[in-house]
Amino acid sequence: MSNESNFASENSDAKFFHRKDLYLALVLVAFGAFVYYEAGKFPPAPLVLGDTINADVFPKILVVILLFLTAIIPFEFKLTPQKVAKIDKERNQKTLPITWVTIFLLLTIVFLTDFLGAVLTMFVTCLMLPLVWGEKNYVAVAIYAILFPGFVWFLFNQLLGLYFAPGILEVFLKQLWKM
Repeated sequence: MSNESNFASENSDAKFFHRKDLYLALVLVAFGAFVYYEAGKFPPAPLVLGDTINADVFPKILVVILLFLTAIIPFEFKLTPQKVAKIDKERNQKTLPITWVTIFLLLTIVFLTDFLGAVLTMFVTCLMLPLVWGEKNYVAVAIYAILFPGFVWFLFNQLLGLYFAPGILEVFLKQLWKM
């Protein structure tokens, strides 16, 4: 038996918790609190559905799981002492610009979701992300951008009967049917 501890070494910058992990955990907790609050605003299920689970239950369950997992993050480095030096080294590396471009693109798409609608949002996401990430096979990207949202729409809207907000697509379809 060796005298090695199962915890992070003393020469690590982190003592009881890792500062950067704590910041990440606080952001995740704030996000979780916001989502939990918003889920509480969901309308109750109609009486015709009987005693089913309300729409707010599933998001709240996910948030509670997120909060439990988030509580582990600041102390995780204590559980994996052999990885502390590698993790600290990687944290000091600069974030790649493509990360920021991806974040900006996704936030823009999320912001435009109400305007675009569900199917066009999936299409734009499936089209833009591979192109931004440098995919050169444009035919494959186009096929993916058309087939994947089409499959999701068919499965959930047609087979399962879930409503997808049409967004601007509704305007175009109404004009098309008038012709």
